[in-house]
Amino acid sequence: NILLLLGVVVVAVAAAAAAGAAGAAKTASATAAKSAPVVSTPEEAVKIVAAEKKDDKKKYKIAIFAPYMANSQVLWNKRVGEELMKAGHDVTIYMMHMFEITNPKIDVDPRIRLVSVNGSFGLNGDEMMKDQAYFSFHDVQLWDPAFRKSMARFGEMYKSCELFIKNDTFLADIENSKFDIAFTHMYNFCPIGIIHKTKIPTWVWLNSGALMDNVAELMGVPLPPSYAVPMMMDAGEELTFVQRVKSFIGHIIYKVMWRRMVANKETEVFRKEFGQDFPDIIDLMSKAPLVMVNSNELYDFARPTLSKIVNIGGVGIKNKDAKPLAPEFATRIEKAKGIVVMSFGSIAPMYLMPEHWKEAYFSAFAQFPDIQFFLRYEKADEIASVLPKNAHAVKWLPQTDLLQHAKCLGLISHGGYNSVQDVLHAGVPIVTTGLFGDQPRNAHLVERLGMGINVRKSEISKKTVESAIRRLVEDKSLKANAQKIRAMIATKPVAAETLLVRWTEFLAQHKTLDNLEPYGVHLNFFVYHSLDVIVFLGSIVFAVLAVAFLILRTLLRCCGICKCKQNVDKKKKNQ
Repeated sequence: NILLLLGVVVVAVAAAAAAGAAGAAKTASATAAKSAPVVSTPEEAVKIVAAEKKDDKKKYKIAIFAPYMANSQVLWNKRVGEELMKAGHDVTIYMMHMFEITNPKIDVDPRIRLVSVNGSFGLNGDEMMKDQAYFSFHDVQLWDPAFRKSMARFGEMYKSCELFIKNDTFLADIENSKFDIAFTHMYNFCPIGIIHKTKIPTWVWLNSGALMDNVAELMGVPLPPSYAVPMMMDAGEELTFVQRVKSFIGHIIYKVMWRRMVANKETEVFRKEFGQDFPDIIDLMSKAPLVMVNSNELYDFARPTLSKIVNIGGVGIKNKDAKPLAPEFATRIEKAKGIVVMSFGSIAPMYLMPEHWKEAYFSAFAQFPDIQFFLRYEKADEIASVLPKNAHAVKWLPQTDLLQHAKCLGLISHGGYNSVQDVLHAGVPIVTTGLFGDQPRNAHLVERLGMGINVRKSEISKKTVESAIRRLVEDKSLKANAQKIRAMIATKPVAAETLLVRWTEFLAQHKTLDNLEPYGVHLNFFVYHSLDVIVFLGSIVFAVLAVAFLILRTLLRCCGICKCKQNVDKKKKNQ
């Protein structure tokens, strides 16, 4: 009986334990059901993992040092900053003014912190623009006083750097912000020294156009002068012998010029302020972990590159972002067969254009009464009386919105890289007249793509302009080629915005990317080009040929001596 009673107790305890375990399991299951999402498909599981990663994503503090040199440069830096801000990062743009500008226009998303820093050393931006207009609208030779004046001003830019690094408030703001990563512009070397001084852990070198020659040189990117011409040269990639000579000399001149006129002077500025042990600016440049370029391998000239060169061309340009047009544009477009947009940028405004250029354009416009021409003309009131009826001049154009309109036939432009980007993403052709800098190169680029017409400065006349517009309107292949490039950009496997954000986050996390640096940057000129090897092998070939020549000459002499001896013996025998 006692054993039977003990058995009953054991069974009861076991049953109670089982019931308790079942209840606990049920409670745990219910709790898990409440806390964990229900996953019914693989797609939902992917979304959940992505959401968890997004929640865990680190927010980086990013500084962008942007030179206020032209609206196009401001626009480029603004687009980069806004894309990084949209990705959840804390962005500060330091707008660095190197000369005085009347009413600077800076329209940046309010969620981005904008800090204006004065580095003006007496140069007036409006006066510079007038001087630049002569340089822009005329074919200026190296010996022209205008060219020398422009180069002299370029060589004075180090003075603004002196003001920046003596601005204690500016430097303190950078140090106190504790940035994780910085971006700096290719035209302004001063921030590279500032980044080093304020101990920002890592940085990206931004190029607002194609990869600059000096940046390529320092990063170790080969620049074969046989087809990769200097950035400022008016040529494409298929060169004549004379052009190859110019390309070869141009690369040498540019390499010397930017070092002596800017980089070396700014090194002295930093050493004067912070001590002689401050690193050479050129050495700091060569250590750039990453370079981001406003270009795209789908439409730029094909040339050698490296893994640390990231193409983010067209970042921030979205066709879906086109806004409805104001009535002053919409009304005219509705009645027109098509529209053509004309803009020559902010550095070379159209009101400073030579009078014979204006007459050529306005007369050519009048030959196309069914087409409406929209001009960006800063002093529009001055030309209202001389414009043909189908031309409309305004101080500011919604260029991107107009180019993406269904009736847009194309753009007439100076060939600035932002304008080229706009037509590439809108899928419309372009008539270019390259004025200075990389613009002549860009004109050759769109010609190569089969979507551009190049009218050189020296060729501007009513006849050439009218011919270019007629081809723009009537040659359907131009539009077809532009649409093809647009489709390729839209379907590119990895979007520019994705590359910008992911590489920025990757670099902010890892700080340095020494494994992307080619060893070639450490080689001297002779070793890099294997000149010592060529001389060595050439010497061997020369020695072999010399020995062969000596042996052959000896054999020939021996044969000659033998033959002479035979002839002498023959003569003696005959006598």
